[in-house]
Parts: sequence; C-alpha cells; structure tokens
Amino acid sequence: QARHSMGMAAGRSMLLLTLCLPATAAWQLHTCHIMQTTQARCASHTAVPQRLASFQRTPVGHVVALATASQDELIATLRRTPESEMEPILANNIKAIDQLFFLRLAEMSDEANDELERDEIGRLASTVAKTIEGMLQRADALLEDDAAKVQGLMAVMASGDGTFTVPVPADRLQTLREAIRDRGMKLDDTFVATVKAYMSKANDDGLDDIVEVLRILLQVFAAERLLALAQQGAELDESVRGALKATLEAQPTEWDEVLRAQLISEDSDCDADSFLGLLQDKMGEIVLGMPSGSALQALLAEYLSELLGRARAVGAEAA
Repeated sequence: QARHSMGMAAGRSMLLLTLCLPATAAWQLHTCHIMQTTQARCASHTAVPQRLASFQRTPVGHVVALATASQDELIATLRRTPESEMEPILANNIKAIDQLFFLRLAEMSDEANDELERDEIGRLASTVAKTIEGMLQRADALLEDDAAKVQGLMAVMASGDGTFTVPVPADRLQTLREAIRDRGMKLDDTFVATVKAYMSKANDDGLDDIVEVLRILLQVFAAERLLALAQQGAELDESVRGALKATLEAQPTEWDEVLRAQLISEDSDCDADSFLGLLQDKMGEIVLGMPSGSALQALLAEYLSELLGRARAVGAEAA
C-alpha cells in the first residue's frame, strides 16, 4: 500500500487553485473544453459590442471573410428569437460565439440600409454578450458547489491525518458509500463532469495516486447509482437483487470472484441468465433513457458495460 503525505487541506488548495474545471449546467454545456474556451473568449467579446454601439465602422471585411454560412444562419435565428428564449440557442452553439461571430455582426451593421437595422444589430450584439456572461456566472456557481461536493467526498476517503491510502481501505469505502447515498440525486451530471475534470488535471500534473483516488470515487458513485436505479419499476427477484447488490458493493478488482460465488457456485441462488437479463434489459434501458451525451450517462454506460462483460465471461465458465 502506498501512503500519501498530501493532507486534505493541501489537497484542497492544490485542486481549487490549479484546476480550471468545466461544468455541465442545465443549458447543456456538456464538454470540458467549452467552459475553458468560452471564458477566454468572453473577455474579448466586450469590446466588440461597445464598438457596435458607437457605430465606428472600421473595415472588417478582410477579417470576416472566413465567416461561415452556419454563422449567418445562427445570427438570423437569434434575430428572430426573444431575449428570454435566447439562452438555450447560445448554449447549443457556444463554440460558434467567438470574435469572428461579433465581427460578422459588425460587418452586417456596416452593410445595413438604415439606422433602425443598425440599432437592432447593435442590441443583438449587446444581448448576446450579456446573456453569455450570465451563463458563465451561473456555471461558476455550479462549479463551486460541485467542487465542494467532490472535496467533501475526498475527505471521507482520507485517513484521520488527511492522507490517502491506495487501495482505499474497506471501512473508508463503506463510509464513502453511505455519504453518496445520503446525497442521493444531488450528485448529478455536473458532479461527474467535475470529478472527471479533476482527474484530467491530476493526470496532466503526474499525480497518479490522486487520479486513482478519484477513479475509485467515480466507481463507487456509479455502483451506488446503478443500485438505486435497479430499484425503480418492476420488483426484482430476491436472488437477482442479492447478486446485484453483492457485486456492486465489491470493487471491480473483486468482481470475478464475487460473480462466481453469486452465479455459478454450488451455493448460488441466482443463475447467470437471470443476472445478465437484468443488466442487459432493465439496467441497459434505464441508462439509455438518460440524456444522450451526458457525463452521467457515459459513466454509467461504461461501468455497466464492464460489469456485463465480466458477468458474461463468468457465466461462460459454467457452460
């Protein structure tokens, strides 16, 4: 076992001060790089609407020659959309809102036939910049909340002196499971995205042990969420429920041994076909029914796929 001298206080400082974390918010900012690149872009956007408002017509044709038809289509859509309904459209097209987008608005203002249209374009530019800024502020608030959740669960995994042990001892894993159960559905898609971003940054910094701690956190979370989802809908056969609970409460490194005991041993109450049916039909249907492309769906699908493969292999041993 490897012990790590980095205490939780130091770990919090390192993670909170050095990680540039994305957040998957309700407006579907799903990928990590969107938040990082948009924050950088937003600082450069503010000068452009100000220039539009004063109608300083600096020639920009040579710069916006690269503007695409999709940008013009987006602008046309935004011009038809009330301000109160603009946010989802901007969120779904966030990577297109860059300097070139605002320069395209400037060119359209230059080419406008009358002052009324120029005023409309100027207001659109200001509204887009203001709306994006509001989205980023709310994303920051979500980020802080999810960062606190991750830090709290990492604290549960640490020893009394704030150090980590890998593998994480069984008593701390059990405490972690209880903490995740207590939080329930409060741990959602943004939580998963935040943990993955922590892992990415820790990996980039060569903190392999922290990556492993975070990976275990995600595994336990995935197991607990699948257990909770399995309770939904039709009642499960008690033997199948017991096999699923025993398997998901074990670490993936222990799955083969647990699955053999639960499915193909002389004392097993659940047969492999029933267990595989649960994973493929009920659990697979639930996961596929989640929002497509979400971090939570991706995590559960990956975890379920691994479990299904291992269960199939164990079931084949009895054939």
